[in-house]
Amino acid sequence: MQYKYRNLAKVCIDLRDHAAAKLFCFQRVKVNVFLSVLDSAKVFLALMCWALSLPHILSLTDIEALADIALIIFIGILLLSVMRLRLQSMIILLALLLIGWFILPELPSVYQLRNAGAFVLIFACLLPTLTLVRATAQTMPSVMETQRQLGQLPAKTSASGLQLASHVLGGVMNIGAFALVAATLPPKAGLERRRVAAEASLRGMNGAVLWSPFFISFAVANIYLPSGISFGAIMLGLVTAGLFFLVTSALAAPKGARFSVLDAMQPLRPILPRLLIAVSAVILLSVATGFTALLAVVTTMPILCVIQMCRRPQTARQIAQTFWQLQKGSGDELVIISASMVIASLAADTTSLSVMLNGLIGRDLSIWLMIWGLPVLVWLASVLGVHPVISAAPLLAYFAPSLTVFDAIFVMQAHMIGWAAGTMTSFSSLSVVLVGELFRLPTSVLCAGRNLWASGGLAFVGGGLWAAVWLLAGQL
Repeated sequence: MQYKYRNLAKVCIDLRDHAAAKLFCFQRVKVNVFLSVLDSAKVFLALMCWALSLPHILSLTDIEALADIALIIFIGILLLSVMRLRLQSMIILLALLLIGWFILPELPSVYQLRNAGAFVLIFACLLPTLTLVRATAQTMPSVMETQRQLGQLPAKTSASGLQLASHVLGGVMNIGAFALVAATLPPKAGLERRRVAAEASLRGMNGAVLWSPFFISFAVANIYLPSGISFGAIMLGLVTAGLFFLVTSALAAPKGARFSVLDAMQPLRPILPRLLIAVSAVILLSVATGFTALLAVVTTMPILCVIQMCRRPQTARQIAQTFWQLQKGSGDELVIISASMVIASLAADTTSLSVMLNGLIGRDLSIWLMIWGLPVLVWLASVLGVHPVISAAPLLAYFAPSLTVFDAIFVMQAHMIGWAAGTMTSFSSLSVVLVGELFRLPTSVLCAGRNLWASGGLAFVGGGLWAAVWLLAGQL
């Protein structure tokens, strides 16, 4: 009898546990469905905001009501994105809000918030544009061929080859280049090979920040600095990127991965013509219309993507699906960039930022010190976990009023050097987090490895190089 009751009790416990498990699974499904609906709503709102914002920022219309509707939708996108922020992004956002609390002397008015929000409405067009470019590039045979050839590189050229490939692909695809490069590694690659590949990928993709107009850093600089400097800054960036590649490929790579430039360039031949077309189109439109590089990007790249879909209609559905999925998973960058730019915009209208920076770096700072000091300060802050988006924007806003167009070209390159160096190794950088996941490495390895010295060298030597060039140019 006791045995029978014991079995009956066990059956009841099993039934209870089964019911609890079913309830848990049901609740989990409900949560996942709810989150999927939120993500889909975010994509719909992003497309609406994109369509409403583009005519406004291109000055094709001056209807204030249209801008206000776009701004309200944009705020809705930010709220939905905040609900899905990663822990690391939430920490960065809280740090931004804390910085804003210290910088701003009082709570901003609704009018000030409205003006600051309209100031960053450009990002409602930029980020979906970059997502569309990434989705389109993943369907291109030239990109796939580059990816295949990278996987066949011998070990001795793998580091430089992966760095150069990440650089070229990242110039247009941004962080989307990491996934393509990671796919070239064998599934059973050892720890050392994964680490070498991950560090090379970070150096390559973040090195593209030095010249590419397809990065948010370029957009931030265009907001604060005078117009007409984009082409000059890109030229300086190409020189910096070339020197950085040659030095780091030779010194930062392990002994077994010394580079051969010709071998490393071979896999890139299929993609180079497409990259040149994209960058040339942006530069030509900017020169012809007077648009900033940022406006040229959001105007040109969707057209080029549509042309690519017309050339290969069978890829249109795949591009649309990839764009939808990527857009559903985005939001962290938009929230962080928007919060940083709003705080910087509000601080620019007060004296608190000027007083703070005057106490830190002094009044009437020489231009050459700006060029050298900006990347060094941004890199040092990033080592402590402060993302460049937090440190770079206030410095640009502080330096901008005293700059001529010629000076601004060098300061813009200094800003891009600081951003590249900072996002290469900071644990608050999305690049580092993503590469850690793709290459199955802890972020501490990527932050404290060879790239720490490479990024520090880029900030100190790169900033010092262009400061010296500016001084020499002033004496001629």
